Amino acid sequence: MYISRDIDTALNEWKDSNNRKPLLLRGVRQCGKTSTVRHLAEQFGSYVELNFDKKPSLYRIFEGDLDINTIISRIEIEMSVFVNDGETLLFIDEIQACPRAISALRYFYEDRPGLHVIAAGSLLEFVFGKKDGEEFDFPVGRVRSLFMYPFSFREFLKGIGNEQLLNYLDRFDVNSGSNDFHGKLIDLYKTFLVVGGMPEAVKEYVSSKSFLKCQDIHRDIILSMIDDFEKYHSKVPADMIRKVFDFAMHNICSQTKASSAVTGVSAYYFDECVDLLRRAGLLYPVWASSCDKLPLGAMSKQANKKLLVFDTGIYLTECKLDAAGILSAEVFDDMNKGDVVEMETGLEMIKYSEAYREAALFYWYRTGANAEVDYVLEKKGQIIPVEVKASGKGSMQSMNSFMKTHENIPYGIRVSMEDFVSYDNIKVFPVYAVSKIIGDRGRFSVST
Repeated sequence: MYISRDIDTALNEWKDSNNRKPLLLRGVRQCGKTSTVRHLAEQFGSYVELNFDKKPSLYRIFEGDLDINTIISRIEIEMSVFVNDGETLLFIDEIQACPRAISALRYFYEDRPGLHVIAAGSLLEFVFGKKDGEEFDFPVGRVRSLFMYPFSFREFLKGIGNEQLLNYLDRFDVNSGSNDFHGKLIDLYKTFLVVGGMPEAVKEYVSSKSFLKCQDIHRDIILSMIDDFEKYHSKVPADMIRKVFDFAMHNICSQTKASSAVTGVSAYYFDECVDLLRRAGLLYPVWASSCDKLPLGAMSKQANKKLLVFDTGIYLTECKLDAAGILSAEVFDDMNKGDVVEMETGLEMIKYSEAYREAALFYWYRTGANAEVDYVLEKKGQIIPVEVKASGKGSMQSMNSFMKTHENIPYGIRVSMEDFVSYDNIKVFPVYAVSKIIGDRGRFSVST
């Protein structure tokens, strides 16, 4: 059973493009890259899948000169299929295992531009440059990257068969003042927090409605990812990466300084580990920024950041947090519940951002004062502060402080358990409606 994904639209646009480059599909392991490409392949006359993880012997296809016609002839013989421009989709999976295949992508673009080529790999970033002393020619300007993530809440609604409710949410006018399904959407949002957005867990929930079985899947996923730490980088020990990942798991949404985060790990290695985990799609840093002007990244303070883990279901399972308490809670009024809502809000912002750019999030804080705005976005050249209040209304002192000290802020946004409402220059969006904050993909910029 294939559950349609928002990224399907971008893949179809790429398929039909006249000036089409080979596509690099990037995203955390097991987020659905392979199944999405196989679904796209149904629109082609033929489909060829090279998986270097399952069949390392395929490396030999790319040995010797990178002559594309020779490479295609080898593919045809190896896979017993004809490869034709405009009719065949060639998918190279786990491409990071064969750096020469990455180098070959530029020649697919230059010598066979009519052929549809997609490459994917969860550890793709770690061979961009040197690997164990070996250099290769990365095809800069000859490929296009497309970023993929675990299920968003919108995709989760589709996945569990609530497309009518999704259509209702998409069409809902935030100014109408009459939301008949707020309670139902809150309940499903809490379910989404526990199940998470990994496709295997979502399918298990659809099949069995068992949170315990979903948690078993979470444990399997995280163990396989931890095993991958050995592959991440020869210069950073795997046990150090584990320590930093474990720190992030237990300190989500907390201001972090690399120099004092993990005992025995220097600031340099802490930041190296965070960068590797970011590239693997396991962590998303939220960078501190003065937010005085655009772009927000130009005002960022790289030494200060908060860390988000890639999936709430895996986070709750790995940290042995009270999933049942989240499902039954009327308000999320303790630290763990509040943090997971803040984290999911940030993850939703990333998932709804522009597909062809790597998203970056920013927050604001005032040194020496207890003032922090959870996220700051850019919309049409304007700076928009966003606070997450998982327990309800709460104090808006930090938001008001930010708006007083920054010029030309048109309004602020509060994400909370409340229904849609406005208070003066504060717009309130329910926790399940981050998609309506972002609007059409790329409408808000959360990129550098």
